[in-house]
Amino acid sequence: MDQEWRCTHCRKLLAVLRGDRVHIRFARGHEYLVAFPVTSVCRSCRTLNELRDENALPAVAAAGTP
Repeated sequence: MDQEWRCTHCRKLLAVLRGDRVHIRFARGHEYLVAFPVTSVCRSCRTLNELRDENALPAVAAAGTP
């Protein structure tokens, strides 16, 4: 199952985790598959975000789960 990697400040989507890789997609057809660790500056608020491995993302509750 794919997981979203979002900015820690504004929650803008930065990338999608696919297995042991991070899939980054930009406008105009630019796409990258990168390995961990990943560091990114948010395009919206300029916050520096870092992801060391796929377990570093907070768990997302399933829809309908309190």
